[in-house]
Amino acid sequence: MDQSANAPLSAWSDIKDDHQPIRLDESVSIGIAAYGNAEATQRCLEALFKSTEGDFELILINDNSPDEGLTSHTFNWASSIHKNTLIYEVTERNLEYSGSVNLLLSHAKGDKIMFVSNDIFVTPYYFRATLQACAATSNWGIIRGSSNFVDNGLSSHNIQPGNPINSLEDIFTESLNLYSLFADLCAPDPYHTGDAFIVNRELINKIGSFDPLFYGYFADHDYGLRAKIAGMETMLIPGAYAFHQAGSNVSYLSEKDQARKLSLRWARIHENWARFKLKYGICVEVPYTSVNDIAWNELASVSFNQEAHYISPKEYGAFLVKPR
Repeated sequence: MDQSANAPLSAWSDIKDDHQPIRLDESVSIGIAAYGNAEATQRCLEALFKSTEGDFELILINDNSPDEGLTSHTFNWASSIHKNTLIYEVTERNLEYSGSVNLLLSHAKGDKIMFVSNDIFVTPYYFRATLQACAATSNWGIIRGSSNFVDNGLSSHNIQPGNPINSLEDIFTESLNLYSLFADLCAPDPYHTGDAFIVNRELINKIGSFDPLFYGYFADHDYGLRAKIAGMETMLIPGAYAFHQAGSNVSYLSEKDQARKLSLRWARIHENWARFKLKYGICVEVPYTSVNDIAWNELASVSFNQEAHYISPKEYGAFLVKPR
């Protein structure tokens, strides 16, 4: 069975030992946020731990998961494996994707801050390719890799597996093949889509965090646009391949809850498109068709203004539960 859809992947014990993990020190922070779907989150963490070693900072964000403590249990398990782990338990309300990333950008201590969605499975080759690009690009702000599914629909970002994906071992092998094939290839990213990416500390110093004007959608696009306005590069690295278990953050729900979540998703897209138009002076009558139809280069051609383009990081310390 091809796992490019959303059935559970076999466990990390299936990953062969010849995939050597990459050593990351405290200069790297990695954040993973989850709103339920503990099974995918478990696989995400298993892939991370098979891909890395060292004392990097791991920030885990339980975004008010309605799963009777399953995500909390998974995060506690992760902290027992990786000691340099911070766990944030958001209560009362859901921060959504944008708020979870803001928590990471606001509290991470590393010079390189990576966000990984809980349905993204990384590999050692993903890290090698992105970190090599960091070293080779002097003015980088945001770097992201390729995947089997990126919702921008761009062929440059979406690379289909050459073989069926049934296990984490298959993902590691596919990632190695693409790492070898594309070597040091990198390209400008027309706009930022943020399912998995790495941010430069210098960029946070220049433009701060995500804009809370956007709840969920368009926050990542706005961040990439502000990075370009600030004169920093947003880059795509095709050889940095991570597998996206597309649809898994919806498919685990009941049919009723799936319909509700998808309806709410589109409502938020249109709401945030309206906010994006107002922020960047786009005619309010322009309908949303596709993110690929937005004139990104034109929007990025304005002069950088600290007051307009810097968003101060927020304080989320009240949600920190481990260590405390």
